[in-house]
Amino acid sequence: MTTIVELAPVYAEATNPEFTIVQGIWNSRVQAEQRARAEGHEYLRPADGGVDREEIETLLARADAVILAPTTAAAAGMSQPTDGEEAGREIGHRLLDRLATDRPDLHIVLVSHFLVGHGVGHRNAKPNTWSLRAVEAHLRGGRNPWTILRPTWLSTLHDESYQTRLTQDQHADGLVSTHGLADAVLTAIERPELAAGRTAAVFNLSIPDTGSTDLAAQFAALRPDFEATRILEPVLG
Repeated sequence: MTTIVELAPVYAEATNPEFTIVQGIWNSRVQAEQRARAEGHEYLRPADGGVDREEIETLLARADAVILAPTTAAAAGMSQPTDGEEAGREIGHRLLDRLATDRPDLHIVLVSHFLVGHGVGHRNAKPNTWSLRAVEAHLRGGRNPWTILRPTWLSTLHDESYQTRLTQDQHADGLVSTHGLADAVLTAIERPELAAGRTAAVFNLSIPDTGSTDLAAQFAALRPDFEATRILEPVLG
């Protein structure tokens, strides 16, 4: 059994001085929790709303893996951060720096977005896109093992014919169901030896009568990111 902790910090509350994070609602959290519990895992999250440092530390003390899914959706409604990159950096400092110091063993699965790969020129880019870009960079520069998943356009509808696919094409596009994204997240957690150090976009293809998706094999076929393979040389003082 793996103990999974979900943290979904709201971008627009990233600099809130009262709380470490404000827990929001990410699109696949119901499906991820259902899938995790069906596989015998423990799935924990703080209550929606403000979360202080003590509560986060209590949760993380029990964790074997973390789903980090920054979101625009708070219990009170949806809003974009005023400064996307600042919000992303603040999430990195408040959560990732602490994890790197206190729990460098924890595998972090970041739910990012495919538009991060498309770059600043994409017409649909929003401030939260640049928040995620900053969080990705912070995570890659830290001490924790990580997997970065970039879901394409999200659908709440799922069909049995949908096959979930992973790609390292930075210009990937398409659609993925909340069910398909949850499968990718949980597979990354269950198979860190295959998924750690990889970044991939997630999408669905409708391919009837072909059986279930072998996501473990797809993770195994991905190339490690440069940051996961670099050799750190000691600095002589």
